[in-house]
Amino acid sequence: MFDFQNKGVILDCMVKGIYIHIPFCMNKCPYCDFTSISLIDKSLFKKYVQTLKKELGFYKDFEFDLQTVYFGGGTPSILPPDYIEEIVGFINNNFPVVDNPEITIEVNPETYRYKEFKQLLKAGINRISIGAQSLNEKILKSLGRWHLPKDVIDTIYSAADAGIENINLDMIYGVQGQTLKDLEGDLEEYTQLPVKHISAYMLTAYEETPLGQMVKKGEYSLPEEDLLLDMFKLIDSFLYEKGFNRYELSNWAKEGYQCKHNLFYWTGEEFLGIGVSAWSLINNERFGNTKNLYEYMEKINKGQSAVLFRDKLSPQEKRKEKIILGLRLAEGINIKLVKDRMDFINQIVSEGLAKIENGRLKLTPEGIMVSNYITASLI
Repeated sequence: MFDFQNKGVILDCMVKGIYIHIPFCMNKCPYCDFTSISLIDKSLFKKYVQTLKKELGFYKDFEFDLQTVYFGGGTPSILPPDYIEEIVGFINNNFPVVDNPEITIEVNPETYRYKEFKQLLKAGINRISIGAQSLNEKILKSLGRWHLPKDVIDTIYSAADAGIENINLDMIYGVQGQTLKDLEGDLEEYTQLPVKHISAYMLTAYEETPLGQMVKKGEYSLPEEDLLLDMFKLIDSFLYEKGFNRYELSNWAKEGYQCKHNLFYWTGEEFLGIGVSAWSLINNERFGNTKNLYEYMEKINKGQSAVLFRDKLSPQEKRKEKIILGLRLAEGINIKLVKDRMDFINQIVSEGLAKIENGRLKLTPEGIMVSNYITASLI
């Protein structure tokens, strides 16, 4: 267990990425299960940013080879860019950072424009991820989104004109009433825009969300599994033809534009999470902060850790994570990692759910649809 107050403690770790959680939103989407609150008091912005900097200071004695910083949420772009610039400056002044690190900020289409992006680029932000979800107004309404397709396009071109080249667009598929034709129309529009990365997520009805309750009550219908498989195959093939290669379950990128920060998660590299509900993986220990915003701020400002849970990973647990996370990647996992499960592997290969190439086990699109079953059987 880490002692955050013990200066000079020697840890066997090398932190490569920092995630910073910004929990504020103008409106909370009905499908969102991340820790976020609809904005009530803008005076919280300054207090929260000061708290983030204070928490970052707890970790100054750790070993860093900082290559990425990622601002997620919530809606990080609800903050005036001065605050983002302040946090990035604090990191640069207090931690060893590589030349030209990847620094990402998630952006809502209704927030930043050219002036803000220009300021962010000057501060070191070189990658943006836009929560577009769709360019089809019918789909946006079904998802409970407030922005219009025009807002997404304005955001993209504002960022590009400001000089930010590395742009990701989020997409959600598997929406009530969505057809393959609707999806193909979205893909066509997405790939005509100046973006380097596309994240396509299957809509999931988490039980504790408003969407989850609607599905439970029969008020919202998700597509059948066969249609979801066809949607995934369409996304994969369409984006491939347009020069986007899938490198992870939900992520496609043009050559050289894979998200370095998220790859740290999937490959088991050490990263630090800062902010309410943020979690970290350091020194074979996974730990996470409280999800209560006011408890988080109170504890940090008293000089106390806001960590609510810790889980020291045993060799067996690390192996499980390698399997679970590795199978998300297009490159799959080394077959030696699961050599004791060859009967099951031969079965799923014969069923077309997986394939073995160059000593690596990879899931097919059909296997991705039942990945929970496969990973549970392998571990």
